[in-house]
Amino acid sequence: MNEAIEPYIYKIENGEEVAYPNPEYDNYLRSKKYEYFLKRSGIPNFYWNIEFDDYVGNKESNAFKTIKNYAENIRDEKYNHTGLYLYGNSGTQKTCLSCNILKSAMRQGLRTKFILAGHLISKLMKIQSYSVDEEIQKEISDFKMMDVICIDDCFDPAKSLLWKGESKNLIISEWDCFLRDLLGNGVKVIM
Repeated sequence: MNEAIEPYIYKIENGEEVAYPNPEYDNYLRSKKYEYFLKRSGIPNFYWNIEFDDYVGNKESNAFKTIKNYAENIRDEKYNHTGLYLYGNSGTQKTCLSCNILKSAMRQGLRTKFILAGHLISKLMKIQSYSVDEEIQKEISDFKMMDVICIDDCFDPAKSLLWKGESKNLIISEWDCFLRDLLGNGVKVIM
């Protein structure tokens, strides 16, 4: 904890010392809590300080406005059971936009998680192996407890060799089961 910021401001009023909450301390605690949730979310550090305002694409496009509106109103009832699938060429800032949706959801008190599709596929496949890894099983179960998850680089054979192998059908089956579980638990999924 930062010792330079005191939780209270002390003033003398009518000869008595009175303590008032320090707004700077409240801001400090809020930022530390946000940083804690950023670390737990799995959002890559690179995206922690990049916001929607930093987007270099067309901010007047309907797609951008829809994504930003979704992020700002993610708790709204109209977005219950609504996920997003962001697609586009490489370098169009899909990951940046989805990380901003997660950060906005965190600021609104929702539980979030970010994972690369390749890592998730690897974990799902390990669960199917003969050696049971309880840590991975718990991590997969924890996804179902989230409010919003982002699975980055989905369905991109260039970024995941697993889509090209003989186990492709098993992977598709695991994806199907995993996504059905998430959606059945009301988790908003961003891909």
